[in-house]
Amino acid sequence: MRIISGALVFLLGLLGFATLACADTVIFKNGDKLSGTFVEVQDKKLSFKSDAVGDVSIPLEKIQSLSVEKPAVILGMDRRVVRGQIELQATGDWQVTLNGTSQTIGAASVSVILPAETYHAQVEEPVQLWQDWSGSINFGYAIQRGDQSTSTLNASVIATRERPHDLLFVRHWRTNYSLNTLLAKAQQGGESVTSNTITTALRQDYLFTSRDFIFVTGQLDHIDAQGLYLRQTYGGGIGRDLIHNTRTLFGVVAGADYIHESFFVGPSNASVEAAIGEKLGVQISSRLRLDQALDFFPDLEHASRYHGDASATLGLKISRRFSANAGAIDQYISRPSPGSKNNNITLTTGLGINF
Repeated sequence: MRIISGALVFLLGLLGFATLACADTVIFKNGDKLSGTFVEVQDKKLSFKSDAVGDVSIPLEKIQSLSVEKPAVILGMDRRVVRGQIELQATGDWQVTLNGTSQTIGAASVSVILPAETYHAQVEEPVQLWQDWSGSINFGYAIQRGDQSTSTLNASVIATRERPHDLLFVRHWRTNYSLNTLLAKAQQGGESVTSNTITTALRQDYLFTSRDFIFVTGQLDHIDAQGLYLRQTYGGGIGRDLIHNTRTLFGVVAGADYIHESFFVGPSNASVEAAIGEKLGVQISSRLRLDQALDFFPDLEHASRYHGDASATLGLKISRRFSANAGAIDQYISRPSPGSKNNNITLTTGLGINF
């Protein structure tokens, strides 16, 4: 029994030693040492996942040396790519070793350093169209039975796909897709009335800096309550992320669109309109999130013609995959179909699936 216990202690000690030996190590100029996992070097700062204190960002000027166990990739200011085992020297330069051959990379010529696995996954590995999406799919359903029988189904999809395209100059693509559907039907005395709203939009951004982008967009709208059979919107413009961090994304856009509208009653309209909008997403807490958007489209030829959309959704995270949500959508058109109101307001509640 003592032999087994001694062997178990020896194996656990050996495992702990192996884990420690495989850890990346930071030694500060004041003599302190930190072990953990190397994440990246960018803007003269080291991102490091520490075993003791979690995620930290450390200015390189405070580091005496850094040793990384796994291979890394250095992207230079001249777009040169250097691979191998890296080590930060006391001079601030980097020593890179590959197949027994070492070279020194000057600190001033380094733009980004990533683990080789991360670089491969972000830049070199082919990505399928359905990969790298994040967002939610939401559903709600209501039934009323009495003198009048009604049923209402609302569903929505909000999805974003953002993948680095050029790590050196932070240029990359971002795709935004949304779908809002409200299907309502009421029956009384043998008569049936339906009121359906379907809106779907796709916007493709190209970020040429970390915050500035150009975009193209397409949108389709069908709104029974306003007599709008189909509105087609195609256009583009320029935008800027005024705030972009882990908790908040706030961006503004401006551009121009070609719009064609067909109504159930009355003539069709074709026009060129300006497009002004803003989008806000705030992670209020670990479980509560707010998403809000506002878009305004004034006709460039007829000042009395314009339309706008506003939406807000509050989501409460129930578990890793599920959330409860409540939302409001306001769709306004200055010249609806005869007999229809200018505003179409929808309030929704439901459950969502996060992905």
